[in-house]
Amino acid sequence: MPKILSFDVSSVSTGWSFILGETLQEFGIITPSKNYRLQEKLYWFKNEVNALFKIYFPDYVLVEDTYLKNVTTLKVLMQFIGVINLECFFELGQDIVFLSPNTVRSHFKIKTKEDAFNLIKNKYKIKLKNYSFETGNDISDSILQGLYFLDILKESNND
Repeated sequence: MPKILSFDVSSVSTGWSFILGETLQEFGIITPSKNYRLQEKLYWFKNEVNALFKIYFPDYVLVEDTYLKNVTTLKVLMQFIGVINLECFFELGQDIVFLSPNTVRSHFKIKTKEDAFNLIKNKYKIKLKNYSFETGNDISDSILQGLYFLDILKESNND
């Protein structure tokens, strides 16, 4: 049974989800204090990611690939992704798997973050009942990535 830990990374709110086999086990949001300086946010984020690795010890760590944004945002985002990359290497001895959000969405025949949120919210009504698009879209993107990767694993096992 594959253990998949998936991240939709941002410096403000990183959605994560853990899938065991074909079952969504847990999900959440990593939200550093807005009062922290960048270095404090990165350190705090490192500890949160490290804790998730130690709790779930995943076989696969997925990260949403970046796309061209403004350069300042991209620089900050890449530092957070770098933290996951280093922790993944140190704690698990693995590389992270980057997934394009467009590839993931097209696999499920949807186009937008809103479509992704609605698809996941409808699939997991009870688990996501307390989330709106504004509070849950980072989580839903991480779940969708995990489900996509699970489909890829199934296809590769059938070959």
